[in-house]
Amino acid sequence: MSDKAQKQDDKQLVEFVPFGTKDKIQLSIEIVKRLVAVKTKTGKSCSDEDAFKFMLMCQARKLNPFEGDAFLIGYDSQSGPSFSLITAHQAFLKRAELHPEFDGMESGTIVLRNGEQLDLVGDWHMPNDNILGGWATVFFKNRSHPMKKRVRLARFNKNYGIWRDDPAGMIVKCAEADALRSSFPTMLGGMYISEEMLPHKVEGEIARPVFPETDNGEKSAVSAAEPVHAEVVEETAAVKKETAPPPKKKAPPPDLARKSPTVPSAPTEPNAHKRFSDMLAVGNCTPKEFVALAIDEGWIDAEQGTFEKIPEARIVEFLKPDNWDYIMQALDERAAKRQTRAAATDKLL
Repeated sequence: MSDKAQKQDDKQLVEFVPFGTKDKIQLSIEIVKRLVAVKTKTGKSCSDEDAFKFMLMCQARKLNPFEGDAFLIGYDSQSGPSFSLITAHQAFLKRAELHPEFDGMESGTIVLRNGEQLDLVGDWHMPNDNILGGWATVFFKNRSHPMKKRVRLARFNKNYGIWRDDPAGMIVKCAEADALRSSFPTMLGGMYISEEMLPHKVEGEIARPVFPETDNGEKSAVSAAEPVHAEVVEETAAVKKETAPPPKKKAPPPDLARKSPTVPSAPTEPNAHKRFSDMLAVGNCTPKEFVALAIDEGWIDAEQGTFEKIPEARIVEFLKPDNWDYIMQALDERAAKRQTRAAATDKLL
């Protein structure tokens, strides 16, 4: 074999020891394309370049795709097929378990029950509870303050697949991932689980290699792939931590940009005002603050100066997922401006 060919083979083979193990694993472009990568909805496979990038990212982050630590997810975009590395929730837990500062974690759901907001432990809740979000607290052995995170269900819930069947379980995972990532940024920085990704539905199978146990208990070579059905979403740099600055707002959706006099009749929803008020509370916003924002943005007329005067049809428009996401961005931007002004005032004083 020539030196050139040898170099080409070396380029396509990555060997490293995954985090938390002692045995090396090898990844090749062929293994990634055949066993790890998930095809796009239209059946497109990843390129050699995508597969090699995935191999290098697994090596840098010491992720073991054969144990389900990471997947290469494909989705169809306007510019063609695209593939992203998705980290599994278990990879976060494995890293936290081995960190010398980790002293346990508590997590659960935030629900509205009979008009009272409650923090429940775990993802169990009463059938009639209105799930608002999730929370997680990470404890440390030598730090005086734990890391606490609270996330909104409306920000992540896409109302399909497992999100429709088990929103409580999904939002708890998001809260745990956010809390662990903020607690151990060196080990988990830049890693996101599929549940945290912004919406882009992809259907496919995640093919996980199976390592049968030999007689001496050691793992043998890959012999088969077990298809595991999963619904995943696109990884994007736009995913925002609570501590990150608010993103630049996109153009308002048409339904939100129109003022109420021009909005056609929309289906009414029982207790729409109450539901919208509850959602605002999770976003740390009062109805009065929202009215001020809506008037400034031109979403309602000044004559609708109180929350109760906003027509129910208009509230239903605000509750639409795209409109709600834009409202949250506007509120975050408004809060950031207030903090900047307050900080400037404190310096002057």
